Amino acid sequence: MKMLKKNSLMMRIWMTFTIMILVIVCCISLIYIFAFRALEESSKMQDLKTFHETLQKSGNLNHALGFNNLRSLRQSQNFTVNINGAETKIEDVNKPQGMPPSPDNGDRKWMAQFVNRARSSEMEFTEYHNNMKLLFVISEIKTKDAGKSYLITYMPDLVDNSILYYVVIIGIIFIIIGFFTAKLVAGYISKPLKELEDYTKRIANKDWKEPIKVKNNDEIGSLANSMNIMQKELMHAEENEKMFLQSISHDLKTPVMVIMSHAQAIIDGIYIDSVEKTAQIIKTESESLDKKIKQMLYLNTLDYVLENNIENENIKLQEVINNMVDRFEMINSDINWELSINSGDVFGNKEKIMVSIENVLDNALRYAKEKICVTLKRKDEFTVLEIYNDGDNIDNKNINRIFDNLYKDKTGNFGLGLAISKKIIDYYHGEIKAINRKKGVSFIIKYPIKPYESNQ
Repeated sequence: MKMLKKNSLMMRIWMTFTIMILVIVCCISLIYIFAFRALEESSKMQDLKTFHETLQKSGNLNHALGFNNLRSLRQSQNFTVNINGAETKIEDVNKPQGMPPSPDNGDRKWMAQFVNRARSSEMEFTEYHNNMKLLFVISEIKTKDAGKSYLITYMPDLVDNSILYYVVIIGIIFIIIGFFTAKLVAGYISKPLKELEDYTKRIANKDWKEPIKVKNNDEIGSLANSMNIMQKELMHAEENEKMFLQSISHDLKTPVMVIMSHAQAIIDGIYIDSVEKTAQIIKTESESLDKKIKQMLYLNTLDYVLENNIENENIKLQEVINNMVDRFEMINSDINWELSINSGDVFGNKEKIMVSIENVLDNALRYAKEKICVTLKRKDEFTVLEIYNDGDNIDNKNINRIFDNLYKDKTGNFGLGLAISKKIIDYYHGEIKAINRKKGVSFIIKYPIKPYESNQ
């Protein structure tokens, strides 16, 4: 049957119900076998002893006391044993008038043998004879007969398994009920899960049209809400990816077209000013194209490189920054550099830390008009680096987006340097932000001084 497939939810719920009921039935059966039967036997023996003592004290062994009417003593009987030398005499007692004597099937002679043990004050016996468990009580009595006489009250301990049968029958009924209950429960649970399954397939096929609607306020509802959030994030990621590809393809296409057009001009002998001038344009565009391609490759592999890089060390940031500034000063000698460099340590991979700072310095050099200020100091548990340039302010609506890998400045230029810097700084549990000054922009980088906790 389809609903009883091995891995179906209903089958697992039904199996759980069945196992639970079977465990309960087995536990009750064991309790009945070991505990209830022991209590029942003890109760029967106590009733039998009371019957025996009452009959003994009555002084009239043939007087019917009515104990036989009790459910627990319904099959109880009494007899006396008289031992006179080698002769043993067994007689019925407490028999209603007109009733024939009880047949001697050997049980009484066998019980009569226990009178010797009764002499040592042992009165109660529980023994097996002819595959029958017998409960009997023996005590010495006084009679007119010569020798010694004993009163024996006994009954077979017949096991009443009706309770066990009831337990088994009720267990089977519960298993059957559990089967149909499991079907209802499984249907109730599996319906929203089936909707989630279909929704997951739609997400896998990039179908973002409709969010899933599950009315449950339980864990399934929470799962549905989480999947809706995941759908929005995936949709946003896909849109960003498309925008990124469109932006980068346009950004790469422009220098390629410039290179191709100037190369063709050289081939055709039609070029601006001179061959050297045209070649210089081709070289400049090639360097720009090479830089963007390297940035793309670097950004795509950065996560893996950061996670798998174990070459971390304590870095004297003041030495790193001084070396960088010396190199950047050679690029544009018209820029005035103001430095305030104090000691500051950072723990991490030196090459990655340098990349994160170089990109910010390169950005400052690109937009600076006359001045760049670099300040390094220690504040609390952080090493704080501020890089200021006196270029134009950033639009307030875009100032928090300049670290996105899709951001273009107001001139339409597209770069990944700041996005790479932010990813590296975030990995080392640092912080980077841009702040508009009265004139110009400051980039503030904060690195924790203590070794970061690796995400590995």
